Amino acid sequence: MSDETLPPLTASRESRVDTGVAAYLGVSKRRFRLWVSGLLAVLLLLLLWHRIFIPIGSGESGVLWSRLGDGTIMDRRYTEGYWMIWPWNRMAVYDLRYQEMHGKADVRTSDGLHVAMDVTIRYRPRADDLPMLHQAVGPRYRETVLWPDTIAALQQIVGGFKPEELTVSGETDLAQRVEALARSSIERRWVDLDRVLITRVTLPERVQVQIQEKLADEQKLLSANLKRQTWSIEAEGAREFQARSGTPLVKWRSIDALEKLAQSPNAKVVVLGGGKEMPFVLDAGSVETKGVEKQP
Repeated sequence: MSDETLPPLTASRESRVDTGVAAYLGVSKRRFRLWVSGLLAVLLLLLLWHRIFIPIGSGESGVLWSRLGDGTIMDRRYTEGYWMIWPWNRMAVYDLRYQEMHGKADVRTSDGLHVAMDVTIRYRPRADDLPMLHQAVGPRYRETVLWPDTIAALQQIVGGFKPEELTVSGETDLAQRVEALARSSIERRWVDLDRVLITRVTLPERVQVQIQEKLADEQKLLSANLKRQTWSIEAEGAREFQARSGTPLVKWRSIDALEKLAQSPNAKVVVLGGGKEMPFVLDAGSVETKGVEKQP
């Protein structure tokens, strides 16, 4: 075999190949070339389809970056619909509807203890400032601006409380303070902050035990105070009864007890005179009597 390379395919040989393929397909040479050109154009269009035809859905908006122009188009925002751009340009699509971002935050209290919190942020990018947001921050604005600024505000608020004070303040009050503090810094970055929610506060186990013990002691003290108030009211009522009726309370209680015993169908009692102030009562048990004997 010779070491010499084969001669390059000349224009005449290419023409003969085209003529042979066209004759094999039963079409003219010109039509064959049109078919080949059309097929290549279709393949190229399919490959570049997602770069040329850009869909923008409901509640979304787009910002165009022009490679051969001035970069980010600052004076135009692309609304909902199907847009066609040059394949070397880029379209960034943003969701303008309200969205939520969930995460866990580890912050410190005023005495240095770590507190875990579940945080939810409701937000949306500002439509009129979308080109500025895209140029200055980019599509990752949630990780770059929204979450860091909210956690910084949360740390500043929680840093002024002790762990046990967080349970007194409550999640709602904490969330309102964090929202008010974070709103100004976030909205300067072309994002509208709607709500900040704190759904759970997890204190260290040692602090939780101390809080439970303190609550138990407060409950016992409250119960003791209620008992003292009840006794004080009863004593005041007894004094007022004696003052108005002229009957000692002990004698009135004895009469009330005798009346209840007499009304019982199974109770048989013997009443003996035990003095002027208080009668003496004996429970006869199973002793059968037909009446009550009066002592002279």
